[in-house]
Amino acid sequence: MERERLDVLLIEDDEDDVFIIKRLLKDAPTITCDLTWESSYEAGFEACCSGQFDAALIDYRLEGRTGLELLEEAADAGCRTPLILLTGQGNPEIDLQAMQAGAADYLTKNKLDAERLERALRYARERARSQREIRRQAALLDEARDAICAYDLDGNVTYWSEGAARMTGYEKDDLGRLHSDDCLYGVVDQNALEEAWDAVLAEGHWSGELKQEDADGDVLVVKSRWTLVHDDAGEPEAVLVINTDITERKRLERQALRSQRMESIGRLVGGIAHDLGNLLVPIQLGVSVLRDHYPDRDERAERSLRMIEKSAERGSDMVERVLSFARGVDGERRPLDLTGIVEEVEQLVEESFPSEIVFEDHLLDDLPPVRGDATQLQQVLVNLSVNARDAMPDGGRLTLRARAVHLTEEDVRLLPDGAAPGDYVRICVEDTGEGIPPDALDKIFEPFFSTKDDGTGLGLSTVYSIVTSHGGFINVQSEEGDGTCFDVFLPASDEAPVAEEKARANGTPARGVTRNERVLVVDDEALIRESAETVLETCGYAPLTAADLDEALHLFEAHDVGAVLTGVSLDGTDGLETVRAFKERGASVPVIVCSGRADSQIQEAREAGAEQFLAKPFDTEDLRETLDDVLS
Repeated sequence: MERERLDVLLIEDDEDDVFIIKRLLKDAPTITCDLTWESSYEAGFEACCSGQFDAALIDYRLEGRTGLELLEEAADAGCRTPLILLTGQGNPEIDLQAMQAGAADYLTKNKLDAERLERALRYARERARSQREIRRQAALLDEARDAICAYDLDGNVTYWSEGAARMTGYEKDDLGRLHSDDCLYGVVDQNALEEAWDAVLAEGHWSGELKQEDADGDVLVVKSRWTLVHDDAGEPEAVLVINTDITERKRLERQALRSQRMESIGRLVGGIAHDLGNLLVPIQLGVSVLRDHYPDRDERAERSLRMIEKSAERGSDMVERVLSFARGVDGERRPLDLTGIVEEVEQLVEESFPSEIVFEDHLLDDLPPVRGDATQLQQVLVNLSVNARDAMPDGGRLTLRARAVHLTEEDVRLLPDGAAPGDYVRICVEDTGEGIPPDALDKIFEPFFSTKDDGTGLGLSTVYSIVTSHGGFINVQSEEGDGTCFDVFLPASDEAPVAEEKARANGTPARGVTRNERVLVVDDEALIRESAETVLETCGYAPLTAADLDEALHLFEAHDVGAVLTGVSLDGTDGLETVRAFKERGASVPVIVCSGRADSQIQEAREAGAEQFLAKPFDTEDLRETLDDVLS
């Protein structure tokens, strides 16, 4: 296959990085790049605006200035070259600023390889082509689609184009004066309108965004350009206004920002929850130790232990739910018939919801199966139903609908980020309740955000995690005082649904330890090492503890170790290196990896030979069962 040739501009003041970029471009699988290098900010800016390049790679730091400044300056100058920002280390805030400044993409240098660089260049080039085509079409349609109107100096409408009538639903005869209370602008933001009018009279021109209400009562956001028109004598006589409807664009911008914010929040709360899990482990293990060591405790001490245990369990549950949001939700995926799941939810609603709430379901007979985890999907419907119940304190109607839909490229453009064309089952959970305030709609899926005084803010974040982990997405429509509808889209399956198995009987109890097996505990948290050591002794094991890999390997070689319990990452050592080090010295010794993050590190650790994974926070029973499993 013939290699595609691209003209690429590199703006970089570090010769070592230039050498690396050149080597990566040379190794690109399917493109050949003619690279032009500019080392200064000024020369790079001129080259960007020359229009000679298919794409430009811009380093974040440039001689005391930043690539973000260059991006913004190039955008203001009308630069059409697609620009890709290169950063030393990933920073969500810088990445977001880059996209807002008009970058086609952003790449982190320490994660850069030839394939990723080629993919970014191809995407930037294709995006630039698409934008050129959009601009070409827009140039042909602007005058017809935009609202063009003129006002005399008293604010009376003197001209109202067909485009203005189509955009707003108003004819010229329907309009009052620009400054009157009954005009289409005044009901939304009269102050902004007055500021625009004063500015155009004083300076001769004004441009900005305005909100206006159309004839149906819907609010439009328009990009408005105002020009003061003069007569032959040079005196002002009219104001020409051209409005472009950007309502949909603003909605998509909010959607993109919401997706980026959710990703950033996921990373943040994942790290916090991981640290909280480390703190909860010694508390949970310590309760078991205290019970075993003080069997003759009085009732007051027992009440205190139960309180500590219950609080730790609630904290562990919260940590797990937050981690589920941050990392996604695992589970068994099988073809499922939604009818049975809905019937169970209906039974729960009828048995536990107030009688003033009427439940209705509308499921088509030919509803295709979905591939998923029945328990998790039931949790989605239950959480949404409980939210609906809370939104209807005086009663109302809770309706659940499901039908098959096919989404096209055009359909998904208007849907939340993550939507892809294809066949789906659309599940709508709708209520007639109080609705969601507009300022809360963009935040309802964030963990810990709640509009309820006693809410944890984890219900909808759990719903979001489950739906996205199933390859689906969720959309919400709500009006204050007019109810809410959550639309859950799950990919349809062409496999026959599998009947749900009966719940298994409780597993056999842990076998107990009858021999003094040595267990090596490796963790850089002292509290975890100490509490695990005490619990292992209570369970009949002979524990060894180490704070780092070097100390652990020394103990491993000096003793007959039966199992290793290690954190997924230690100071200066990643999980893959830790597991591999133990396996090289004793392939038959089982390694258990402990972490609060089920990310790629854990998958790599398993591939390196780890037998088992123990999620933090864990209690004594979790630890005992895991050791029993790997040692049996």
